[in-house]
Amino acid sequence: MLGRVLKGIGGVALLGPLLAGCDVGRAAPEESAPSPEAGQGRQTTSEPEGNVIDDEVILVVDDGADVREDCEEREVVVSADRATVVLSGDCGVVRATGRGSVVEVGSAEKIVLVGVDNEITFAEGEPEVINQGRNTTVSAAGDKED
Repeated sequence: MLGRVLKGIGGVALLGPLLAGCDVGRAAPEESAPSPEAGQGRQTTSEPEGNVIDDEVILVVDDGADVREDCEEREVVVSADRATVVLSGDCGVVRATGRGSVVEVGSAEKIVLVGVDNEITFAEGEPEVINQGRNTTVSAAGDKED
């Protein structure tokens, strides 16, 4: 059964953590070597405390944000709720993962929706669209250069 569980969750690399709580062949806790710091050796991701706009990404995390930028080929992620994002120019991948946001772009290589009640419009091009959201829409619209 353990083999099926391991195969289902991605392999043997998780065997150590699965067996960590077993007492088989292990000394009592007071005799064992100190355990590594919590999270050591693991990659954890945390959402930033505010919007991030740099040379590579436009990340909108502040609920209710109003962001207006030139996209400049950057990746865009809107994880905020009820945000309004207006981006002129060409964008890379545009993702909407929050709730109730409106995103307008000049153009995009790819548009991905996985949130709820989000709307993305693009002015030009024919982006690849992946819409796995709920009550979400992607549509072509007029020029969004304002």
